[in-house]
Amino acid sequence: MIGSKIFLDTAPFIYILEDNAQYSAKLRAAVSRYYAENIALCTSLLTITEYCVIPYRQNEIQKITDFESFIFDASINILPLDKQVAKYASWLRATYCSIKAMDALQLATAIQNKCDVFLTNDKQLRQVDKIRVLLVDEL
Repeated sequence: MIGSKIFLDTAPFIYILEDNAQYSAKLRAAVSRYYAENIALCTSLLTITEYCVIPYRQNEIQKITDFESFIFDASINILPLDKQVAKYASWLRATYCSIKAMDALQLATAIQNKCDVFLTNDKQLRQVDKIRVLLVDEL
C-alpha cells in the first residue's frame, strides 16, 4: 500500500503534461490507479508557480490551461502555504542543509498536511526522513 494521501511535486506534472517519453505513460497510469483506489492526490500552490513560469515566458498559455484542467480532472487538491508550513520549511533547511527553499516549502506542505508519500524525481530529497520520498523512477 502506497498510502492514503500522495503529494505530487512539480516534476510529475511537467512529465505528464509535456508528454515526457520516459515518464508520462507511467505517471498517467499511476494517477489513474491512485484515483481508482481513492488515494487522495495533492500538491501545493507553489507547484502552480513553478509549473507556469516556462509557459508564461514562452507565451504558451494553452499549457497553463491544460495544467489547470489536469488538476481539476484528476481531482488534485491544492494545499495552501501558511505560517506553519513556512516555519517547518525553515527547520527542514536548517536540518538538511542542501535542500533549496522551494523544495523545503514543498516538503513542508506535504508533511504538515499529513501526506504519506512525496512523489518527485529529485533524488537529493530522499535524505528527508520525515516523509516517504518516492521517485518517479520507482513507480
